[in-house]
Amino acid sequence: MKIDDIYDNIAGSLNYLDVLEGIIRGLVYGDLGYQMILRRVDKGGSHRMSEAIDILKGYGVNTFWYGFDAQNMYFRVKKRQARWAEYVLLHAGVELLNPAFDHRNAGYAASHAPGWMPRPWSAGPKQTIENATDGAVDPEAERNKDKGILAWLDSL
Repeated sequence: MKIDDIYDNIAGSLNYLDVLEGIIRGLVYGDLGYQMILRRVDKGGSHRMSEAIDILKGYGVNTFWYGFDAQNMYFRVKKRQARWAEYVLLHAGVELLNPAFDHRNAGYAASHAPGWMPRPWSAGPKQTIENATDGAVDPEAERNKDKGILAWLDSL
């Protein structure tokens, strides 16, 4: 074991501020969370922890309680967001070392083309209404899309 690894193991266990912050956030959330584990990039991992956190932030997932050791990096997500967080990270190609929260997520990620990502809620609805058969935009639906429920009922 290298001296750097020994230092990382000691420094990671002395990370009291992040532990305290994590406990406080966990109590505020009413949920101490589910731990996600990533291999460090310098130890063969595919993504930095900051990259994984930025990906999750774009999909509305809160992260907290950060830590590290000589081999891995750790963070937590709310348990109620863990299934979604795992799904998004697997689609992004992030290698997770923690036990699977939902075993179906690996199959879902494998069923899509590499690089495909789900549409985040923050992006809002799609801007155009497309006809399913030929991809053309329905002009009447386009005119009536902002006119409310009466226009919708009238179009039926």
